[in-house]
Amino acid sequence: MPPREPIVLLHPFPLDAGFWEPARRALGDARPALVPEFPGFGAAPPQRGAGVDGFADAVAARISDASPTGRAVVAGCSLGGYVALSLAARHPERVAALVLADTRAEPDTAEAAAGRARTAERVLAEGTAAWLDEFVPGAVAPDADDAARAVRAIAGRQSPEAVAGALAALAGRADRRPDLPRIAAPALVLVGAQDALTPPAMAEALAAGLPDAELVVLPGAGHLAPLERPEEFAAAVRGFLVRRLP
Repeated sequence: MPPREPIVLLHPFPLDAGFWEPARRALGDARPALVPEFPGFGAAPPQRGAGVDGFADAVAARISDASPTGRAVVAGCSLGGYVALSLAARHPERVAALVLADTRAEPDTAEAAAGRARTAERVLAEGTAAWLDEFVPGAVAPDADDAARAVRAIAGRQSPEAVAGALAALAGRADRRPDLPRIAAPALVLVGAQDALTPPAMAEALAAGLPDAELVVLPGAGHLAPLERPEEFAAAVRGFLVRRLP
């Protein structure tokens, strides 16, 4: 059997590679996993002006170096999904398949971008603790207490500078809707049924815009479905890959 392409796991904001640990265990070791981190998060060094497209370019280079075929299954959640879409648009030759969880193709509105700028100013002035107390409950389903604690622990170890930089990257990301019809790789779009930040209607629009996409709604999950429901997430991904990349 020829070597299989790795799966690249792209983390959400404001977390690091630790976000993926439960899902990685559930996915097993059928494919090698690459888990890069956005600049300034986890063990990744900071990089002034790091943006979604620049990170996508760096991930594409890593796939080229690490994959026996030069391609990978690219899975991203939230911010990671924005990076995955950028990678698919800018480097389609690196993408064997896409897994897009709790994300969207639309850019920020002017109001949302201004709100991110205010949040960045706040965390730089005050630190992240008070802001995370407000952010975390809305990022997971209402009854996901264990997931909320895990998210709070991972997010709490990120620096205010990394958070502020990622907020700027999120606000400045491109509108990917015009690119969707040109993304030929098979895609699995997943969304938590209780995702309040990128709700199921946005996932439906994303799946409808892609030429070859399947949509899965995960009951009981919020915006961070791979962490909240890792077994169900992994089962959906495994089934998709068996069908599309046997």
